[in-house]
Amino acid sequence: MKIRAASFNIRNSSAPDGDNAWPVRRKATVAAIEALDADVVGLQEVLPDQLEYLRWRFPKYEIVGAGRDDGMSAGEHSPVLVRPGDWRIERHETRWLSDDPGTPGSIGWDADLTRIATLVWLRHRNGTTVGVVNTHYDHAGEVAQLQSSRLIARWVTGSLPWIVMGDLNATPDSPPVKTLVDAGLRLAVPLSEGGSWHDFTGAVDDDRIDHLLVTPEWTVTDAAVSHFRPEGRVPSDHWPVVATLELR
Repeated sequence: MKIRAASFNIRNSSAPDGDNAWPVRRKATVAAIEALDADVVGLQEVLPDQLEYLRWRFPKYEIVGAGRDDGMSAGEHSPVLVRPGDWRIERHETRWLSDDPGTPGSIGWDADLTRIATLVWLRHRNGTTVGVVNTHYDHAGEVAQLQSSRLIARWVTGSLPWIVMGDLNATPDSPPVKTLVDAGLRLAVPLSEGGSWHDFTGAVDDDRIDHLLVTPEWTVTDAAVSHFRPEGRVPSDHWPVVATLELR
């Protein structure tokens, strides 16, 4: 029983990116998502207009996730997309990366911004359930990054196999990532695959801050950082990460 999972920060549409602004590259972003050939995709920095466009471009996908500002539609989303096939969404919820995870808009610790995680329980057609966490850690608060990992580590304990994905704004050797590893998760994408952040330069050797981590029930059969440029255009300021996983 396999699942192909991917994480991709698509860069918000409000950023003043000039030649790389969302209206210019949105077709490339969709093409990059399609090229991942993933059963489940976690996206970050998705504003409402981008979510509307993605729903239009992926009409058969299940797409879930709330806005971080109000728990409904306001602000950035970290949506999870599930393509038609063996896996369906059983349930989902949004939690805030703070001391009060159930309060929409809450800001945690020393974070600069409100941050969220989208939790999804997926059921395979054979009845097996697995969990997925898609998240985007704060870019500035080091305490917030660490505490976010501690929160997620608690959320993924138990009997289910879990996949944790997202832009953690932290490299593999950092305390936030080490905290997840110490909790029993492991990095799915080898460091030899290159960097994920490139700031629209197209560099493939910059920092790896986008991650897929898995609990011990999963075997990684292949994994990569996708450096695909649809028609020569970089689809975001991040490269997506992707892995094929098999339940042991």
